[in-house]
Amino acid sequence: MLLNTDVISTLHEWLRSHLDTLDALVFDIDGVLLVNGRAAPGSQDVLAMLRENRMPFFLLTNDGDHSTEEKAQILNAADLQIHHTEIVSCADGLVTLHMDENFSCDPFFIMGNLGNPCFAQKAGLHTTRDLSQIDHSQGIIVGEKGYDWETTINAVVNFFIQKPDARLIVPNPDEYYPGKTSGHICIGAGGVARFIVRVLETYGIGLSPIYLGKPFSPIFQKTHDQLETLYDKSIPRNRVLMVGDFIRSDIQGARDYGYCSALVLTGVTTLDMLARSAVRPDLIFEKLG
Repeated sequence: MLLNTDVISTLHEWLRSHLDTLDALVFDIDGVLLVNGRAAPGSQDVLAMLRENRMPFFLLTNDGDHSTEEKAQILNAADLQIHHTEIVSCADGLVTLHMDENFSCDPFFIMGNLGNPCFAQKAGLHTTRDLSQIDHSQGIIVGEKGYDWETTINAVVNFFIQKPDARLIVPNPDEYYPGKTSGHICIGAGGVARFIVRVLETYGIGLSPIYLGKPFSPIFQKTHDQLETLYDKSIPRNRVLMVGDFIRSDIQGARDYGYCSALVLTGVTTLDMLARSAVRPDLIFEKLG
């Protein structure tokens, strides 16, 4: 797929003549399929086309605040008929991480929300949110909102001063995500994690977080494994198109993994932001349809 720096009107029209060049598509959710909590214009038509042509697709999200079941309910409430098995979350990487790492039976302390049901518990990890138990934890998992930032961040920083070799696991690497008000943003788990790392660095402690979501490879690898299982064959990465609205997570992550990338201008990225970015998508769409 050749680089196209022109802005194409809609993904829906482009797919009509290019669907045979792809083996699968993956979509970001917020800012792409959902805009301000509502179905993005054309999203229903695009998904209907893919289903009609039996084109495999998955939805990728860095939203670790909601389980895939909860995220599917949000999409269904917006009249986008999605089953939770069609969603891959950043926090799904906890399953693979638990299988690959030699974790003890001690709990992980969770900062904030991590879905309901909890992704960490689904992965088989022992967990606690009780600050009085943080010193007995083997590591920290950074969730989203729903907690006292000052008290918790102070406790986490002091935890790593005492246990500098402990793990800091960050399902959502995003420093911010779109707020409910147009043009507003909210600080994400990635922003909180980098703040903790920076404070510890000035104290003399180096900490390397484990990131699971976009743009890092775990979420893409899990998605690709599921695509190949669905197809029951090897799928060339350059025949998978990632459609997203965030340069750093969606486009950079897709390009690093070997996927083709398409930016839609319905979310956080504007043309001015794109002009200042060294990361270039293969395709740019004004909207889905």
